[in-house]
Amino acid sequence: MSKKLTCLFIVLFFVFLAVFSYAQQDAESKGAEIIVIEKGRMPQVTFPHHEHQKTLENNCNACHDLFPKQPGIIKQLIVRKTLYNKQVMNGKCLKCHKDRKAAGKKAGPTRCSRCHVRSK
Repeated sequence: MSKKLTCLFIVLFFVFLAVFSYAQQDAESKGAEIIVIEKGRMPQVTFPHHEHQKTLENNCNACHDLFPKQPGIIKQLIVRKTLYNKQVMNGKCLKCHKDRKAAGKKAGPTRCSRCHVRSK
């Protein structure tokens, strides 16, 4: 009986480790909670990344079809001239916000100055 109990504890221990490891990897793969995007003459954008993930039900490709999941990648691609501000802001952000608003869903701002806010 003791060997069975010991085996059960060992199995449960490894199951716990696997679940904990998966949960930690999943949390890390979601990226930063808030991302600050700086570029150009407009003020920076404080982007609520996790809020967008919840709203989009973790459909990362809604945005990440334009750029990989990598810290600072938008700025890097803009500097390399392989991604343009309007591609992201107008093609993704504003389009999504306007489409959601038109569908009667909760939507983000549809004016540039609502996301590009000057810090005080």
